[in-house]
Amino acid sequence: MFTDTHCHLYDEVFETRKDHIQALALENGVNRILLPNIDVNSLPKMDAVAANYPLLEIRKMIGLHPCYVKEDWADQLDQIEAWYHQKPEEFCAVGEIGLDLYWDQSTLAIQIEALNRQLDWSVACNLPIALHVRSSFKELFPVLEAAQERHNGKIRGVFHCFSGGKKQINRALRLGEFYFGLGGSITYNRSATDPVIKNIPTDRIVLETDAPYLTPTSKKGQKNEPGFLLEVAQTISEIKGVSLEELAEITTLNAEKLFGA
Repeated sequence: MFTDTHCHLYDEVFETRKDHIQALALENGVNRILLPNIDVNSLPKMDAVAANYPLLEIRKMIGLHPCYVKEDWADQLDQIEAWYHQKPEEFCAVGEIGLDLYWDQSTLAIQIEALNRQLDWSVACNLPIALHVRSSFKELFPVLEAAQERHNGKIRGVFHCFSGGKKQINRALRLGEFYFGLGGSITYNRSATDPVIKNIPTDRIVLETDAPYLTPTSKKGQKNEPGFLLEVAQTISEIKGVSLEELAEITTLNAEKLFGA
């Protein structure tokens, strides 16, 4: 069985297709799904997902996505933290958090402030982090390295939708217990991504869809969903030269080690 470690299953695009989505996920071996939070408004939406997909095991993250770090970021984090402390046992990670300089470089300073606050929070709550990194590896690594020094190496997590190369892999591994989330984007330009995946230790790979985004190549034109994770797994299985069954076992164990899921 597979674990989809990053899926926005509360997105409204899934509203009318719940039964189909659940059935295809189970048919393709996906039985556990982790939901990243993005802002205050997505918190109650995540609560509804478990009831909508009763045959799937649903886990939740909590955090403020860097693209939603605006002038009210501190107030949003206050609300998000208060929500967490109501039922801390419901959350398996702080995420998705990080830096995004693709859309707006003017918010870098407050993105770093928000990230540092959530990194500190993850250590205080003994939770892993799910990192969103877009056009920002250069800026992100010094923040992570300083935080790791500040917290005596206690920060652990996953680089969601990993888009770096060998240099970034090595730097991430030097940070400590960090994993690499691989999803549909690895099927787009395999001449570029296959060599990268070969350099990632198999015991540091977790699978994800980021649904409804990053649909794998064979499903191009459709909204991504958990059941499409199978194509991602098949691609990695081929690159790594391991059976699909072995990959499922390894990546599920990786997810359990990191998220306790």
